[in-house]
Amino acid sequence: MKMRRKIATAAVTMAVAGAGLVAGTGSAWAGTNGQQLQLDDASGIARSVMVSGENQNGQWTDHCFNVTPGSSTPLSGWWWKGNTYISVSSGSNCNAGYFYSRSVWVNQNQSWSDYQVVSAHR
Repeated sequence: MKMRRKIATAAVTMAVAGAGLVAGTGSAWAGTNGQQLQLDDASGIARSVMVSGENQNGQWTDHCFNVTPGSSTPLSGWWWKGNTYISVSSGSNCNAGYFYSRSVWVNQNQSWSDYQVVSAHR
């Protein structure tokens, strides 16, 4: 009898642990429901970028990110998908005028990275 109880307890414990692992995978994982962006500043003067588009929840939103001029800066914590717009500014906090704007298509599904790289030019 004791052996059956131990086996049953072990089976329940494994099932609960497995369910916890499955439940812990949220919808914001980059591969299946949008991507984070990474701005590659080819202009050398970008200090911020306004990104506007659909987020992982299907809501239209926009957010300003400060970036490092002349570098490739991850725009972390925000997930985008579909037709997305970027406007790049030479001032911090998107306070100066935009010198570069474009529309980019952001893949909803992507297996090779959590980031989709977009470039800014003069």
